Amino acid sequence: MRARTGSDVTAKYPELTAVPLSRVEGSDPGFGEPCIVDGEIVALDARGRPSFPLLQKRMNLTKKEEIAREMPQTPVRYLLFDALSRNGEDLRPLPLAERRVALEEIGAHLGPPFAVPPVFEDVDDAIEESRRLGLEGVVVKDPRSAYADGERSENWLKVKFLQTQEVVVGGMRPGKESRASTFGSLLLGIPDDGGLRYVGRVGTGFSDRALADLHTRLDARRRKTSPFVEVPDDVARDAVWVRPDLVGEVEFAEFTPDGVLRHARWRGIRSDKRPEDVRRETT
Repeated sequence: MRARTGSDVTAKYPELTAVPLSRVEGSDPGFGEPCIVDGEIVALDARGRPSFPLLQKRMNLTKKEEIAREMPQTPVRYLLFDALSRNGEDLRPLPLAERRVALEEIGAHLGPPFAVPPVFEDVDDAIEESRRLGLEGVVVKDPRSAYADGERSENWLKVKFLQTQEVVVGGMRPGKESRASTFGSLLLGIPDDGGLRYVGRVGTGFSDRALADLHTRLDARRRKTSPFVEVPDDVARDAVWVRPDLVGEVEFAEFTPDGVLRHARWRGIRSDKRPEDVRRETT
C-alpha cells in the first residue's frame, strides 16, 4: 500500500495488508488475479461515516506496539474507487464506466474490510443521499474519463457541503494559561505564484494529544525568518516561525475578501500531502 506521496504505508494497517486477499472471509477462494486499485483508507464514526479526525489516530502511528494498541479502538476499512490494472492489463486509458465494471468484479470477491462505494447516475440523487447520511459531499466523475495519474481534472469534481481547506503551517503564536507549554494558534498559508501566502490562523479543534504532538513537530522546525511573502504586523510581533513543510486541514466558514479564513477550525495533519500539493479550493 502506498500513500499519495508514494510512501509505503503497508505496515501501518495490518488489518488490510496482513491477510492474503484471495482468502478474505466470504471471498471466492479461487480469486487470485493480480491487480492495482485506487481507493481510500477510512475510519468510521458511530454513525458509520468516514471521520478524518478518527483516522488521525492511526495515520500518524509508526511503532508496531502503538498500532496494535490502537487497532481495536480505531479499526479502518478500505474503500475501492478505481481499478488501474488487472491481470497485467493497463485499465487507465479506458473510460471510467468500463473500469467501474472491473472494479465491481474485483470488489465482489472481497469482503470486509474492503468495500466498493455505490455510484449514482443522477447528481441530485447523490447529493440528497449524502446529506441524509451526514456526509461531507460527493465526487462527480465523467463516466467517459480516463484515469489521470496524480492530476486534478475537471472531469472529477468535489462538491462539498462543509468547506475544508488544506493549508501549510508557517508559524505559531505562544499559548497562555493551559496552553502555555504548547501554542495558542497556528499561522497558515497557501502556496501562490509568489510564495507562501498568509491566509489566517487557527486556534480551535485541537485535542490535548494533538496540541502536544504538533508542538513537538513544530518546535523541531523552528527558523528565524518568516516563510510568508507578507504577514500582518500584529501577527508577526510574537510569532514563532517554522519550516513550511507540514500540511494540515481546516474547516471554515468562508474566505474574507482579502483572502483570510473565517472561523477556521483544525481538522488534522495531512501527512499524505506535500506543501506543493496545496492550493486554494473553490467553493
